[in-house]
Amino acid sequence: MDMKDLNELRNELRNEFEEMQKRAMEAACVDDSCSDESREDYPDYLKAIYEEILPPVKSGIYFSRWDLKGMAAELDESFALDVRERMFQKFMQWVATPEDFQAVTEQFNRNIDSKCDMYREYSEKYPATKEIFDVKIEKAQKAKKYLQKVYVEFFT
Repeated sequence: MDMKDLNELRNELRNEFEEMQKRAMEAACVDDSCSDESREDYPDYLKAIYEEILPPVKSGIYFSRWDLKGMAAELDESFALDVRERMFQKFMQWVATPEDFQAVTEQFNRNIDSKCDMYREYSEKYPATKEIFDVKIEKAQKAKKYLQKVYVEFFT
C-alpha cells in the first residue's frame, strides 16, 4: 500500500466512525435533549415566564424592550438594548433568591397594571373597543396569577 491508499483508507474509516457516532447520538437522544440548542443556562421558570407572560397573545400585554429596560432600572439593574429574549434573560439573570423574584414579579405586575389602566381609559374614550380591551385585561389578570404560580412552584 502506498501513501495515497493509506490516506483514502484513513478517510473512509474516519467517515464510518463519524457516521457511527452520529447514529449512536441520535439513538441516545431521541427527544433532542442532548442537542446543544436545547441546553440552557437558565432555570425552567425563565422559560415558563418567557413563553407564558411575554407573548401578547397569551398575556394581553406587550412587554417592549424599553419596558424590560425600565423594569430593570427600577431594580437598579442595567443592560443595553438588545433582542427582547436576550434582554429578558439579562433582566432575570440576577434573580437568586425568592425576594429577588418577588421584586421582579412586582415590576411585571406594575407594568401590567399600568397598561391595563391605559386599556380601561381607551375603553371609556372609545366604547366600541371595550370588548377588545376587556379580553386583554382578562388575559393580563391571568398573567399576574401565573407569575404568582411560578413563584410558588419554583421559590417556595
